[in-house]
Amino acid sequence: MAESFIPDAVFSDKLEKNRKELFEYIDNNPNSVDQNFPVFFGQVASILDQANVHIPDQAHDELIDAVTYKFFEKSNRMGEQKFTNRVCELAGSIKRNKKKMDGIHLAAAVNLMKNRKYLEAIVYLKPYRKYDAEVGCWYAYCYYALYKEGSDEPGFKASERWNYAKISQKAMTELSRWKPPLHRLVKGELAGKPFTDKSFWHMIFSAIEWEPTDRWFPKIGILKAKKDHNETVLAKLLQITHVRFPNDMYFFREMYLRYFEEGELDGAIYLIDEMRERHPMEHEPIYYGIRTAFFLQGDQTFKKFRAAAEVNQMPLHIIRILDFGYAYLKGKNKQAEICLEEFSKTFPTFNYFSELLHYIVIKDTNQSKQKKFVVFKAIDHFCIRTLPIKDK
Repeated sequence: MAESFIPDAVFSDKLEKNRKELFEYIDNNPNSVDQNFPVFFGQVASILDQANVHIPDQAHDELIDAVTYKFFEKSNRMGEQKFTNRVCELAGSIKRNKKKMDGIHLAAAVNLMKNRKYLEAIVYLKPYRKYDAEVGCWYAYCYYALYKEGSDEPGFKASERWNYAKISQKAMTELSRWKPPLHRLVKGELAGKPFTDKSFWHMIFSAIEWEPTDRWFPKIGILKAKKDHNETVLAKLLQITHVRFPNDMYFFREMYLRYFEEGELDGAIYLIDEMRERHPMEHEPIYYGIRTAFFLQGDQTFKKFRAAAEVNQMPLHIIRILDFGYAYLKGKNKQAEICLEEFSKTFPTFNYFSELLHYIVIKDTNQSKQKKFVVFKAIDHFCIRTLPIKDK
């Protein structure tokens, strides 16, 4: 008999309960767990094996990664190299995918860094440094810390401190060459820790000074700052890039979006004019001008950028849908209906979109702010994809 379908929410709820129970046990019995860690990981395996719902392999193994991180976080034995190695082996042995050790090794590395065991942390970080930007920064930071702080670990040589500094800088140069993404490996319990975030930002801003013409460092920094909602760092990075990369459309775009999202629309228009001066043939800044005009008083700004769109031969389907969007968001419902009908007749290949808008806007006369925001976002996504605006 085939197994019945079990919604994701069921096993997710079960895993969350297991995670809380195991974390509480570690918090309440740190010394016991430390001294009897083989028994503890045996219990972890037993709890997961006896679950009354089927747990997918990835979710199963990610819970083991999380428990391992928590175990190391509370352990008083992080200075014992054999102990750390043995815990990693045991945790890995109860995973279903026994070859995927990155979560366990990174859990060990982060807690070794917190305990200033940088040489040992380097061993665990090295195999993964080219696959995740954060891990690469942690790896470089370990060498920087050896240079700056020194270490009481076996193998540390005070006479090599300047060499550690050079290796740290070289590691960041290599990272820029590899250009790994964010959060390919750093997730779950590893993500968003104050200590590792501090290490990441120290190396990113150091690299920005070492390599002032390299755009990858501020770009990866902007991506992380946005994801973490770190407005202070984001503002600093955008100021740096506006000076160093005055023609770079990616950084222009990010600065414009920040102005727009913060409601600084006058600043956004000023920046768009600067973008057009530097990129007179690009459609992107003109689109941003029209997009911003949706939320400004009067018609002057819209007319200005609408005329520029025709002069620069922006694709007609973009112009037509923006005409509709402007009319609708300004409360000109009859005009909006005419624009939408014209769009549907002229561009039948986009009927999947126009029919949806017709149902939402024309059939339902409710004009709530929430509804208008949804319509704006739908038009925005459509324009970005079909213009297209690419993350260069």
